[in-house]
Amino acid sequence: MNPETKLTYIVTPNDFLNAGAVSEDIKTKLSEMNVSNEIIRKATLAIYETELNMIIHANGGLIEAEITPEVLKVEAADNGPGIADPEMAMNEGYTTVSPDSEIRAQGHGTGQGFSKIRKCTDNFEIETELGCGTTVRFEILLS
Repeated sequence: MNPETKLTYIVTPNDFLNAGAVSEDIKTKLSEMNVSNEIIRKATLAIYETELNMIIHANGGLIEAEITPEVLKVEAADNGPGIADPEMAMNEGYTTVSPDSEIRAQGHGTGQGFSKIRKCTDNFEIETELGCGTTVRFEILLS
């Protein structure tokens, strides 16, 4: 792998069949770099939760990742509805998904996403605007 690798992924809305494809690809690349299993686990979980949020809430979007020997940087941008209360969305268990929805029946939309992402990352930020979408950025140190 090059000293710096830049990757771009399109996340399709409601595509639960391919949920996890981005995190699996990055997991493979981190494994090839001999990154520790604990860091790979955290990175995979953070990226997977990001993918799910985009699939469920945000009409899909674009995930860009940059991997260097020192850090994994991820930016996920969508054109979804935005988040009315970003601070509230960070709370474990907070969700806008209806309890009787198909998504909940599949085991998704339980309000764990952002809290898990934040726990697994070394740097996390979110920008959101109602009606314009959300951008999530995070970094995970690889050593």
